[in-house]
Amino acid sequence: MTPPARVLILEDEILVAWSLQELLSLVGYEVTGIAATVSDALCLAENTKPDLAIVDVRLAGQRDGIEGAELLQQQFGLPVIFLTGEVDKETVQRASALNPVRYLLKPVHGEQIVEAVRTAVGQEAT
Repeated sequence: MTPPARVLILEDEILVAWSLQELLSLVGYEVTGIAATVSDALCLAENTKPDLAIVDVRLAGQRDGIEGAELLQQQFGLPVIFLTGEVDKETVQRASALNPVRYLLKPVHGEQIVEAVRTAVGQEAT
């Protein structure tokens, strides 16, 4: 049996992050941790070796989620799912340049997140 996919969450809204963690745990994925900043996410990725990252585009702090996603891809080869409320053209173009698995708009349904994670880890939807 294949071990569950390991997911890092980079989200500074704690209620959103907890909801994601609960949803992913319910469907059998392992959340390696929740980070509110890019620096925390990079440390967490180094220590926990996740299979993918779910990243909010807008984060508090100096670096946004797009920069964080780029660093996670470069340093750890992680596929990225963006979760955001940002739909302006510049943000979408910057995010799209990283070839994310998905660019999901908030509010997002649980099924959309689960399907995106399955796609990211190469699992068929059931």
